[in-house]
Amino acid sequence: MPAPLPEAVADFGWYGAGYAVCIGGTDAPDFYPPLNDLEAQGEWLAGFEAAWCDCPDAEAIRSILFGDGMGGESLDTALGRALEDRPELLRQVRAYRAACVAATMH
Repeated sequence: MPAPLPEAVADFGWYGAGYAVCIGGTDAPDFYPPLNDLEAQGEWLAGFEAAWCDCPDAEAIRSILFGDGMGGESLDTALGRALEDRPELLRQVRAYRAACVAATMH
């Protein structure tokens, strides 16, 4: 059974919390999933990834409009920036992403 959500994110879940962190809407500790909780981390990561796709940074927008469309911050760079003060969570989320990619490759 997963751990209960913190009160601050109970209305929108880990997906919404990840989305909010990605767009820079918060840095509150309750908006980051707990360590060693793959379910919470997966939902949080899905929200973070969705926000990254929905809300490209200024460099990416300029690249799309005036360049080759390849500019902007990568998802991994955005994760690293968002989780730079949470190195263990960053390690676990990156491992989760790598496992998901590996599972879909075969």
